Amino acid sequence: MKKNILVLTAFCFLKLQVFGQTVEAISDAEKTVQLQNLAENETSPKSRTQTEDENSPKSETQENAQALSEEENSPETENQENVQSLSESENSETQTEHDNSSEENSDVDDEAEDVSVKIPKKRPQKQDAEKIAELDEEFPDTRKENADTLKFGMEDDIIDLLNDFVKNEDVRFVDEVYDLFYVTKTIAVREKILEYFTKLKDPCLENFALEILDDPYEQKKSTVDTVFKYIQAVKTKEALPAVLKLVESEDENYFTNALTTLGEIGGSKEAVFLSEYLEREDLSLAQRQQLVKVLGKIKAVETYDKLVEMAQDEDENTFIRMYSAEAIGSMEKKEAVKVLVKLYEDTDPKLRCSVVKGLSNFKENDEAKKTVIEAIRDSYVTVRLEAIEACKKNDYKEAVPYLVYRLEKDKEDSVKKKCYPAIACLNTKEGNEYLVKLITDKKVADTPKSRVATALLEYNNAGTDEIIALAGETLKDDRRKPLRYALGKEFAKYKRNEFSSICKDYLDSKDTATQGTGLDIYSKGRYPDVLPVVRQIILDAAKNPLKKNANAEKAKKILGSSDSTVKEAEKISEEQKEKLEKKSNPKANAK
Repeated sequence: MKKNILVLTAFCFLKLQVFGQTVEAISDAEKTVQLQNLAENETSPKSRTQTEDENSPKSETQENAQALSEEENSPETENQENVQSLSESENSETQTEHDNSSEENSDVDDEAEDVSVKIPKKRPQKQDAEKIAELDEEFPDTRKENADTLKFGMEDDIIDLLNDFVKNEDVRFVDEVYDLFYVTKTIAVREKILEYFTKLKDPCLENFALEILDDPYEQKKSTVDTVFKYIQAVKTKEALPAVLKLVESEDENYFTNALTTLGEIGGSKEAVFLSEYLEREDLSLAQRQQLVKVLGKIKAVETYDKLVEMAQDEDENTFIRMYSAEAIGSMEKKEAVKVLVKLYEDTDPKLRCSVVKGLSNFKENDEAKKTVIEAIRDSYVTVRLEAIEACKKNDYKEAVPYLVYRLEKDKEDSVKKKCYPAIACLNTKEGNEYLVKLITDKKVADTPKSRVATALLEYNNAGTDEIIALAGETLKDDRRKPLRYALGKEFAKYKRNEFSSICKDYLDSKDTATQGTGLDIYSKGRYPDVLPVVRQIILDAAKNPLKKNANAEKAKKILGSSDSTVKEAEKISEEQKEKLEKKSNPKANAK
């Protein structure tokens, strides 16, 4: 037993000694590995290989220590290797994704850099060839000049030209203007181009507009406002999600325009949204007013009962009541007539004015018609003006006696001015005879004569011969020049064969302004029998090249540089200049 204990004790002692040596060997081995790693980082591949060869023989103790370490840690090492392998695999995939992402981002960056010059596929609409031909005739020498301005002109020049395009609805350069939109860096030019396509109601810039409304916060407010107007004009339904989002954001910069846009392009879905929105208690008064106005434009019948309630509520804000009355009228529900007729009895003239506007939607309803005609003699001017406009809109011929009476008796000039075109538009025997009598009556002043002429020529139902005769009278009396110019301005608005003779009479005048007005009349009508007179003005001016003649220059622009008379006049002018130079410098001529 003792012998066994001694043997066991000796064995343990030896075991401990070996273990101590092993631990010491492991520590030495770790130090050696660290030193080798440090050396490897500082030496070349060739040096590392040489060092490994030199250190290849290992002591028996080190080998035993390494074997023991590998044996004890083999499961953990295997796990570490698996984890490391998996990690390397994941890192490899991540790196690949990163590389792909970098390539994609690079493409995106390239696209971002080129965004100002890349033009979307959506081009402007094809324009009417007849309209283009008319514009070429009216502005014969502007093709190259305008194209060059768009391509090379400065900001102010381009904006002035675009203003002319908007004014004249010039559709000859839609493609050039469109291309400029995606090249220019000037915000003012871009906004003016948006205004141009808004006037034409061309949806070619919808993609740009949608991008702006989706994130307007980094854009100039003026640009966003212009985009709103554009979206309203071209009725871009795709903008509804972005517009609704801006309404919900309640940003003061965009709330009103967003609501107005909903009124122009929204439908039943948006009406439901707004009807629920109307119930909110945190809306400001201005927001509620705008919201009610929009509900009328959308004709949101879902809100009819609520709007009736607000219109009838005498404690409600006046403008809320006004817009509510207009809104329920725009919905054209038969039961609204009774509500509105009752509201017309209200003492607030602003509300009565909106009631008339609401009733104007019921053209065939006798009760609505009677109330509107009755409103022509309302004690408040704004109500009378609204009633006159409603009668004109709905062709209420029964209103003519009321309108004639207002012309005779009304103390407000604004009401009288409104009656002239209304009577001319309604085109009744009584009304036309009354207006023509004003033209021919010697006792009537020139100012009302001018207003009558404007109304009669606009609707062209009567009085043209009398107006031409009146213009002839003014040509003989220089004291009536203001009326002469006013009538000539009206003649220049329309292309009518009956204006040919009076156009010639204006051109024959010795008064420069009168002759210039005659050129305006000709420019619109292009009357063949008047053309020789226009050409003679050019030729007469060419004989005296040193004297400036504004009308001759105007006539040249009207006919265009390709006209034979314009070319002849240029030749005559050059010859006359040479003669004058010879006369003024005889010594040089002798040499």
